[in-house]
Amino acid sequence: MRFLLPNLLALCFFTAANGQSLSGVESVEYDPVNNRYLASSDGTSIIAIAPNGALSHFGSGLVADYGMEVVGNTLFAIAGSRIKGYDLTTATIVMDLNISGAQFLNGLASDGENRLWATDFSGYDIYEINISNLAAPTFTMVANQSDLGSTNSPNGIRYDGANNRVVFVNWGSNAPIKAMDLTSYTVTTLIGSSGLGSIDGIARDGQGNWYVSSWSPARITRYVSDFSSSETITVPGLYNPADICYATASDTLAIPGGNQVIFVGFEPSVVGVRTLTPNTLDVRYVNGLPQLMFTLSQAQPVSVDIIDMSGRTVFTAMEGMQASGKQTVVLGAIGLESGSYVCRISSPEVNTSQRFMIP
Repeated sequence: MRFLLPNLLALCFFTAANGQSLSGVESVEYDPVNNRYLASSDGTSIIAIAPNGALSHFGSGLVADYGMEVVGNTLFAIAGSRIKGYDLTTATIVMDLNISGAQFLNGLASDGENRLWATDFSGYDIYEINISNLAAPTFTMVANQSDLGSTNSPNGIRYDGANNRVVFVNWGSNAPIKAMDLTSYTVTTLIGSSGLGSIDGIARDGQGNWYVSSWSPARITRYVSDFSSSETITVPGLYNPADICYATASDTLAIPGGNQVIFVGFEPSVVGVRTLTPNTLDVRYVNGLPQLMFTLSQAQPVSVDIIDMSGRTVFTAMEGMQASGKQTVVLGAIGLESGSYVCRISSPEVNTSQRFMIP
């Protein structure tokens, strides 16, 4: 088993040496109290990932099936039809709430203080949970299928305090992205046809940009704060990317899926402000690792090949039809040995090459 971890400064490969492993990871959450990530593993345990890549069990018998949220010193996690709270210091259960009537709790969001929101994937509902008293939490169904106005199942959800709403993504083909106002609980559509199939997770960075993970295609899409424009982020090796998490302290996106968590670092100074013309290729280094940036004026077939100094193609990072707009390919996530390489882009619009380094 291999997984990727930023170690706060770089994105690297590690192999578990202490007998712990990741399996069936559906959700990952950053724990700022202890500077670590917590990942669900097969719905049977929670695995802590330290900055040096070491894996260990978080507590004994503590589980998370799907969404997780850190609020203060508590990790809240979906476990079947229940939402449980785990103390981050003692790894003991401090809250256990049964959401009666829920069919398949999936996404979980918080306002960082007293409220959680959970999506019911199969029941087409959204629940609001009051956690001001962990000994006696309460919940209310605040939206049902008729409110959501769609047969698409609600999935990942994220709090947007500046606009007093939660934003949630949906499952299914050409899935929509929607928002629910937290005063009236009315639901509005932000993007009716995303072009993405089966959107699973949603996260937000410190600049207000949104990130969503989709299964078809398997990629990350970044939207500006008002969802008026987007950028495709291709991370080779993604498998069914699920409930993502953005750690603003290190500008790192954690992407769970399958038996791995992939960590990708970003530069907040360039998010949403890069301007590239067609046939322009830009290689930027984030935490010393390369990210390839280019733009397409229209949808078209694109291939991105990585070539070593002997002229041999060692990796194809992108191949097939790509949407129009900005494109980012995370080259540091493909596990290349250190050295010099050439990146070659071929499409009807962009045909160019550029050299880059893997440290």
